[in-house]
Amino acid sequence: MPATDPEKNGLIKRKDLGMIRGRSRKEQLQMAKEFGIEDPPNAGGGCLLTDPAFSLRAKDLFKHIETPTTNDIDLLKIGRHFRLEKNVKLIVGRNKDENEMIKVLALPNDILLEDKENVGPTVLLRGDSTGKHVEFSASVTLRYSDAPKNKTGIVLVHKNEDGREISTKPAEETSYIKLRI
Repeated sequence: MPATDPEKNGLIKRKDLGMIRGRSRKEQLQMAKEFGIEDPPNAGGGCLLTDPAFSLRAKDLFKHIETPTTNDIDLLKIGRHFRLEKNVKLIVGRNKDENEMIKVLALPNDILLEDKENVGPTVLLRGDSTGKHVEFSASVTLRYSDAPKNKTGIVLVHKNEDGREISTKPAEETSYIKLRI
């Protein structure tokens, strides 16, 4: 491997770096043992940006929000994401843990949706003019729940302390799949 800029500038001496190379952790674990570290943590597994789904969500976020918050970034890590329009996004939890995280990360102006009668996702609707997307979001909520796919169901809709119920049918896949990020 050719010398790096820090080596060329005298900041680092390659001979002082040890012989760790490649993907094997054998040398790393031996060095940890020599320093008295008995139970070194597992390797991190890589940057989230190497995950194709996460990187697509991140690209979409930066395209639509000039300065995302840490809350926006945290939401990228969970759920199925749908871009309903320029400033409106729908996030559907995939399991109990993600559903709980969505509830924790929900902001005061966000709308939360859940199937009243069946096990299913917690769904977050965020952005400008979300009101016109509530009915559609309710149908997506039913689609990803255990509700029968051909029957009308009831979705609980919460914004701040206000709650209401919507009766709707589960969405057809063709109505939302093109919106998935």
